Amino acid sequence: MEISFFKIFSKGTYSMFLIFLCLPLFFIAQNITGTIVSVNGDKIPVANIILKESANTDKISQFTIAKNGTYSIALKKKYERIFLEVSSVNYETVTKEFNFNTEKLNSFDFILKEEKVKSIQEVVINQSKEAFKIKEDTVVYDVAKYKDPSDRKVQDVLKKMPGITVNDKTGEIKYKGKSVETVKLEGDDLFGSNYTVGTKNINIDIVEKVEAIENYSDNPLLKGIESSDKVALNLKIKKGKIDFSGNIDWGSGFNSDAKQMSSINSTLLQITKGFKSFFNFSYNNIGVNQSPYDYFSNNLSIDQQKDSNYSAEKVISDNSFASFLDNSRGNRNNSIFGSYNFIFKPFKNNTTRANISYLKDRLLQNIYNESVVTNENLITSDNYDSEKTPELFRIEVNSKTNTSKRSLLEYRLTGYRENNSQYSSIIQNNIKNFETTLLSENLFLKQNLQYTYKLNEKSAIQFNATYSWNDIPQDISSNPKFSINENENFSAQASNFKKSVLDTQLTFLGKANNIKYLFSIGNINEKNSFRSGIHGANSNIGDLYSNLFTSIRNSYYAAGQINFNFSNLFIQPSFNLNYLMQNVSNLNLYVNRVLFEPSLYLKYKINETSQINSITNYKQRPFSEDKLIINPVFISNRDVISSIPSLEIQQTFNSRLNYVINDLYKQLNFNIGIFYTKDKGNYFSELTISPFTTNIRYFYSPNVRSNYGADLLYDKYFSFLDSVLKFGSNVSFSNYENILNKSELRKIKSITQTYDFTWRTVFDFKLNFENKFTYNINSTQVQNNEKNILNSFNNSFRIISRPLKKLSIISSFDYFVPNINNKSNYLFIDNTIKYSINRSWETSFFMKNLLNRKQITEVDITDYSVNTTNILIIPRYFLLNLTYNF
Repeated sequence: MEISFFKIFSKGTYSMFLIFLCLPLFFIAQNITGTIVSVNGDKIPVANIILKESANTDKISQFTIAKNGTYSIALKKKYERIFLEVSSVNYETVTKEFNFNTEKLNSFDFILKEEKVKSIQEVVINQSKEAFKIKEDTVVYDVAKYKDPSDRKVQDVLKKMPGITVNDKTGEIKYKGKSVETVKLEGDDLFGSNYTVGTKNINIDIVEKVEAIENYSDNPLLKGIESSDKVALNLKIKKGKIDFSGNIDWGSGFNSDAKQMSSINSTLLQITKGFKSFFNFSYNNIGVNQSPYDYFSNNLSIDQQKDSNYSAEKVISDNSFASFLDNSRGNRNNSIFGSYNFIFKPFKNNTTRANISYLKDRLLQNIYNESVVTNENLITSDNYDSEKTPELFRIEVNSKTNTSKRSLLEYRLTGYRENNSQYSSIIQNNIKNFETTLLSENLFLKQNLQYTYKLNEKSAIQFNATYSWNDIPQDISSNPKFSINENENFSAQASNFKKSVLDTQLTFLGKANNIKYLFSIGNINEKNSFRSGIHGANSNIGDLYSNLFTSIRNSYYAAGQINFNFSNLFIQPSFNLNYLMQNVSNLNLYVNRVLFEPSLYLKYKINETSQINSITNYKQRPFSEDKLIINPVFISNRDVISSIPSLEIQQTFNSRLNYVINDLYKQLNFNIGIFYTKDKGNYFSELTISPFTTNIRYFYSPNVRSNYGADLLYDKYFSFLDSVLKFGSNVSFSNYENILNKSELRKIKSITQTYDFTWRTVFDFKLNFENKFTYNINSTQVQNNEKNILNSFNNSFRIISRPLKKLSIISSFDYFVPNINNKSNYLFIDNTIKYSINRSWETSFFMKNLLNRKQITEVDITDYSVNTTNILIIPRYFLLNLTYNF
């Protein structure tokens, strides 16, 4: 009955969603359409269409770009009279008048005469002092118009460019809401998916332009055939910096504890015919992470996220030191990072790229965590004094060979070796003292071979083969021993997940008129094995705390996608049909299933700057392998995990609707969306909390878990204020279940709300300001019980002044309130003085944490506890920095 209800509900929700999506189609404003051709009757490829209410005014009421000789303007209001002005490269400008009181207007055609003098090279929109230009599918940003004295690296300026957002934690870049595939350098993909190496380290002073490229395809043979919705960025280097350029930063100072603080960062960029390279080396103990990898808060890098389907499970995670502050406040590091990235042509028709990275760090942190378990009269505490020493070596090679004019052979290799040791001194409940050591190793190798053959201008075939292997052995030990009960304990535990994947796929791509399509068949063979056991036990309990199983998944699949493009309406249905066979040895689990996953993407283009889009899909997925661990595994001195294994499939219905305006001419970025997700079948947790141990056992339930909400982004430049105002919000409602200390199944509602407001001035004179305010509301409620509510906010204010042409002063004031019901609040004051000696030399004086905060206390809530955490902060320090640019 539940399955029938789920299907009926999914179909009903889907039908209502389509009706709601199509409503805007019935309420379209009046459109003006027409053609633009030359005297010879040839279609004009690109032309500007400007709508004015007066012939003698510079005020533009509406604007669009005509492509391939056609245009369409949806009138935003009722006009009495309009003037349409049409201009294009190498053609004379034409203006026509139309009076709505005397004539009817549906179509307006233009014939343009060629100009004798070539005066314009590209489509140019003048706004905010020519801060950007538009060339077909590419927007070119002028870096100088967005940069201020506080910006040092490319990433700093990207955050200020309209349409571009940067994740402060991971460095991931999005353009118009889409994740950027790569950041190119002078047209070459030098960094691949690991592009944060470049954006975090390339000095912004050598970059002149940033190009945002839509409909990007990294395979030139498929351009125009595949339906590409990808985006990429391209960095254009200043003239004179092309052949050989770089910089050396050296800083030294002391903190309030008389400890020396140091920072070294050097880069070397070489661009010659047939060869490009970027080298960087950095060392610092001031909390700055120059690498793409985050061992402070354990966020996955962009390349690690993309390889997640090929990665084995990491059962025991090292401690996260993250807090609500910026990582640089509490990142007590000792970091060495270096990378060398180069691309060249070793022989004719071949281009090879290599990326080599090395990271070594030593992270120190003292964390005191206290949890009040509500309705249980139980308080637990842990005082961690931890030291992490990660070391990572990574290499990536990408080689492309045009075996003929119609064929491309590509080979990719990714491999890394990671060693991470963590030592912790722990005081548990102010009674028990422990010393624990966690040793983790991560070996990863992935190879991909891809062959593309272009049959003709409208079709191509592609063969893909990927093999990956991942091994993650871990060992955790404790002195005194891990305690199972009053009479039984052990000294160490080993665990090891291994994963290998072989994925082969054959794809046919084609197009016909306004239709593009693809069809794929393939096979995925995946093998996961897990082994765990204990050592040094004082009794014969080894079998009760050991695991050994191998899970094999063999999947044969067919997938298809077709794209219909009807004027302003884009429709993309797709499907995945999968025959899945799964067998888990030692657990006597075996299942065969046929899984069907449909998806529908719709986009309606209202005009050149706004659209409505939606995505609806139904997915069926097996659960991760860590839910097959049947016997207990200690992941810390306190926490123990296990599961009741099942090979059931999770069924997920997703739906999202967005209304988007991206008007660069008006410097407006607006996005409002609603979303709904429903999972049928989940692993829920059964928690047993005692003063010294928390046992978490996962069990499968066919019950439904839902998540729904809305988000909003408004980003606008106001010329009369010379300011950029940005507002963002996200509201999410979740429903889930768990069991706590032998209770009945508890139904829980969770609400998360985030509101951001940013104001940034761009005055021409010597003083500018920036303020960002963030307010968070989190609440959880168990059925028939009181809510746990936490409200917090932070405000960051910066003053950027330039009293002299070569002198800049940046002052920042960061104010945090982790819980508005508590009197705790924190103010951080920083100051930076920069002086440019000449074009090559610059000196800076950094003053961080001037009020010398040594510790912060933050609060977090769950459905069963209120958690208070104390984290150490990098004390006040002064640093004198000298920069040499060449």
